Amino acid sequence: MNHISRLLLSQNIDNLTYATAYIELPIPDIIRSINWKNILIKPPLNSSKVTIRELENIGKLTSNRTEKDIKLIYSIDTDTDSFFISLLAKYNLQYPQKHINEFYNIILPVLKNIKSFWNRPRPYQLAKYYNIPINMIITDTIDTPSYPSGHTVYSKLVANILHDMFPQISFVELDNIVKITGFARVIQGVHFPSDNEASIIFADYLFKILNPKLRNY
Repeated sequence: MNHISRLLLSQNIDNLTYATAYIELPIPDIIRSINWKNILIKPPLNSSKVTIRELENIGKLTSNRTEKDIKLIYSIDTDTDSFFISLLAKYNLQYPQKHINEFYNIILPVLKNIKSFWNRPRPYQLAKYYNIPINMIITDTIDTPSYPSGHTVYSKLVANILHDMFPQISFVELDNIVKITGFARVIQGVHFPSDNEASIIFADYLFKILNPKLRNY
């Protein structure tokens, strides 16, 4: 392949998005003043070395899944809360589901807007252009653009809330669940590691803004 052909291929790949339509939802009044388009930097280009390296890694991970990995994938996909509930049970603490829902329902429109704004393809959409096989597990939670990961956003938000509410819980234990969440989404074949990195930034940013307004304990 000559230089011009490679250039045209990279340009075509960089124009590839998850969806053709852009959706923007109204932002709740409590955070209406934020400039949500500037919370995250642009994801790596589809033709970038970072993206190709991540795709290769996803391909390897999805081809070597264990039964334990598959069980984790489905557990995280459908019930991330259960991991935190089990942790709180060790401390005889009640899971503050209502408070968590209040937080998440406020940030959800922002999350959806950012996903739609950056419109990053899912790994499987790009992998075929690089002939990288990805053994994706299809579930009902992959119907939005890839960047950032909604599951990891939720997990990090919950970890932040619980760490603030219950300082007796080790941050390491909470953060481990966040890492497990991100890992599960990658080995499922539905997210890039860089999606998870962006999710942490997003969740931390919104938590710092919202916590002083919603903290009721």
